[in-house]
Amino acid sequence: MSVIDSPLMDRRKTARHGSTIRFRGACPLCTTDRICTSLHCFVFIGFLLYPHGASLQAAPPSHPAARSGPSVDLLRKPVSHLPPGTLVANPQQSGFSNVVTIAMPRLAAGEIDSLPEYAKQYAGMFHFTALANVRTVNTDDRTDYLLDRFGVGISMRINGELVVVTPQAANEMGLKLGMIERGILKGNEKDLTDITQVARTSRMIIFDVPTNMLVDDKHDKQILRYFVWASPASGKLGILVWSLNGTRSDRYTIACKNMQLLPPNYTEDRAIHVSRGPLLSNIPTAKRFALVTIPQGTSVPFSQKMRTVATLRTITVQNLHTMMTGASDSLAMAPVIQQAINQPTNRK
Repeated sequence: MSVIDSPLMDRRKTARHGSTIRFRGACPLCTTDRICTSLHCFVFIGFLLYPHGASLQAAPPSHPAARSGPSVDLLRKPVSHLPPGTLVANPQQSGFSNVVTIAMPRLAAGEIDSLPEYAKQYAGMFHFTALANVRTVNTDDRTDYLLDRFGVGISMRINGELVVVTPQAANEMGLKLGMIERGILKGNEKDLTDITQVARTSRMIIFDVPTNMLVDDKHDKQILRYFVWASPASGKLGILVWSLNGTRSDRYTIACKNMQLLPPNYTEDRAIHVSRGPLLSNIPTAKRFALVTIPQGTSVPFSQKMRTVATLRTITVQNLHTMMTGASDSLAMAPVIQQAINQPTNRK
C-alpha cells in the first residue's frame, strides 16, 4: 500500500483541541515589525487566528490522465485565493469538492486582559479557509483522481453562513463593514501573499506559511509546512503539517517532535496566546500574538527518509519522490488503529 492509501484518512473526526506540547514557531503571515493601531492591530490578529493552511494552485496538465506523466511545478510562488462569495458549507457551487480546513480563532492564553476591549471582540470574526477540488478522470479501464484546484481565503458569517469575503467585493456583497473590519480584511489579504508554494503536481501541493508560535512562554518565528495530496486510489485528501525553524541556509530545521495528519473537513480550534505589551502602550502589535500549537490531528513520526527532505527550502523532482516515500514510511509508523486511508504515492 502506497503512502497516500493507508487507513488514517478515514477517521471522520474534527480536531477541536490542541495538545499541550508547545512547538517553536512564528506568527502566521504577519509582518513582524508591523505596529497595530486601533485599525491595524486587527489586520494581524485576524490573520494570526487563521489556520495558515494555505493553498496553492498550479496549472493543471494539458491532459490530466496523460501517461507521459503529470505536470510538476517546483517554483516558489504565492498561493491562489478563493473567489469572494464562495459558500464554505457548499463549495461545489464555486468549483471545489472539499473543505480542507476552517480555523476557529479564539484568544486562549496569556495576557488577554491587557488588550483593549475592541481588540477582543474581533478575535473570532474572521476565519482562514482552505478548499480543494479533487477531479475524477476515467481513462480506458483506469479511474484517476487529481487535485486540480486548491485555494485559500478569509471567510466570515453572513446570515449564519460562512462566506469567503474580500475588501474589494464587500460592498457588492451588501456588507457594511466598519473601518476596523475593512482594515483587517485588507491586511490579511496582503499577508496571504506570504504563503509560498514549494511544490505542485496534478495530485499534490506543498506550501509554507510564516507564523508566530508560542515557544517556552515566548513568541518565536516559525514556518508551518503543509503537504496536501489526493489519493490516486480513492480521491480522498491527505494533509500533513509540521513546523520548521528558519535559517540562512538552504535548509530549515525541524521544530516539532512529530507531524500532524489532519482529518477530513478539518475545523481547527485556533488557540492564540497574547503577550504583555509595553508598559505605557495600549496598542497591540503583531508580536504580541502567537499560536499555542500547530494544527492538531493524529501524531505521525518523521521517518528517516522524511527527515532528509522535510526541511528543504526548495525541492527537486528527486526530493519530491523521496518525500512521498518518506511520508508513506512515516504513516506506516503510526499505530495500526490510526493508519490512514490515503497516503502519498510516487504517482505524482
